[in-house]
Amino acid sequence: MLSLTDRDAVTTALSDPTLDPTLRALIGLRVWQVDTDRRRPLRDILQIVVVQPGDPPEVIHEAVGFPICWDQAEQPGWEWFNDHGSYWELAYVLTDDFGMLVFVPDHPDTNHTLLFNCLGFADRPPTTD
Repeated sequence: MLSLTDRDAVTTALSDPTLDPTLRALIGLRVWQVDTDRRRPLRDILQIVVVQPGDPPEVIHEAVGFPICWDQAEQPGWEWFNDHGSYWELAYVLTDDFGMLVFVPDHPDTNHTLLFNCLGFADRPPTTD
């Protein structure tokens, strides 16, 4: 689990060569788009959570602050959903000036109920085998 709540944590993630380049680009883009008032701490504006393959529901729910896995999901539901191929992006608007982005990897070891939830909403063409 990766939880980014301040600019130092974001900088560390963006400069981590072991982190997927697509994920680093998405994190960098979203922080650049949202972090427009440098006088405010980032934790007052945005939290970014990256689910890792193998994370159990309890760890995911602890990081997010509420259940988001399919069979345990409660409100609030996401405000919008993006399919980036190797990651899904779930955006939660929690107050008028605070939001959370959750990145979920499209990986077979990702929590199955969360993976199922994302696949159910993804607008992907059918695969041909």
